[in-house]
Amino acid sequence: MAYCIGECKKYKALKPLQIGRYAAGQKRCNYCEIFVEIDGIICPCCKSQLRCLPRSRKGKEKYLAQIVR
Repeated sequence: MAYCIGECKKYKALKPLQIGRYAAGQKRCNYCEIFVEIDGIICPCCKSQLRCLPRSRKGKEKYLAQIVR
């Protein structure tokens, strides 16, 4: 079982102004409930897999529109 040890606070990402989080390369840890900016798909804190794409249909459409530009 994974648990958050607070290591993810070092990698916390600020929200970009002009573009969405996923389009800016940020990833979200579902367990720690935080967006991080790191290379790779494993959370440095709880070792769970990071989410790299939005879950909702509306979010995915917005993401694809930003990437195609």
